[in-house]
Amino acid sequence: MFKKAFTLAEVLITLGIIGVVAALTIPSIISHYNKVVMSARNKKFVSSINQAILRSTADNGPPHEWARYIKYHDPEALYDWFDEYIMQYMRVLKNCRENPVKCIAEYSYCETADNCRTASGIGNVNVLYVFNDGSMIIALTGGNLDEEGITKGLTLHIRFDANGYAKPNVYGRDIFSYRFTVDKTKFYLTCDTHKNLTGGSVSTNNSRTYLIESCKTDPQTCSCLLMKDNYEFKDDYPFRL
Repeated sequence: MFKKAFTLAEVLITLGIIGVVAALTIPSIISHYNKVVMSARNKKFVSSINQAILRSTADNGPPHEWARYIKYHDPEALYDWFDEYIMQYMRVLKNCRENPVKCIAEYSYCETADNCRTASGIGNVNVLYVFNDGSMIIALTGGNLDEEGITKGLTLHIRFDANGYAKPNVYGRDIFSYRFTVDKTKFYLTCDTHKNLTGGSVSTNNSRTYLIESCKTDPQTCSCLLMKDNYEFKDDYPFRL
């Protein structure tokens, strides 16, 4: 009596086919998963910041008044400001104020694929916070003062790393640049609207075509494209996640 069974060759052929299919589909599955995670964390971050602003406004008064307590390129003053006005209203896992070198460890980031730098200078002019979900922000001041020495147009540059210390730590892939803008009448979070490498200004008011090209040439502006698309990484997004 003979029993039906697969031959070794048939089993190997079947496994080979499964391997080919897996090789073709797994990268797209991983990419889709990364897009979902990056989208959710960016949306959560912006929403959490906005909620923190609202709660802080109820406790501390109009946000534009807060700018009076910020000093330029002074991390201690900036930590004071974030601790009092923002971070007490957010779920912070780690405040890197006490030991920034240990907290930052070997973290490095890339503005473009071929322009990377270590973060050893973060403790000099920046502040760093790690949130409960593992994401983190690195922030520093920008802007200018009016003739009376009062903040006229303060900008807080926010580099949001959606997966924290984990790689790739590259702008446009897991790092997204935002800004707090403060003047005498308003306070809000926006994408990084600085002039891009092509010399043009960038904002969510630009067309998608313009923002896609800007994101390609200067990944620091990719947050504008992301905000315009309601934090969805569409098929024509310039970088693979």
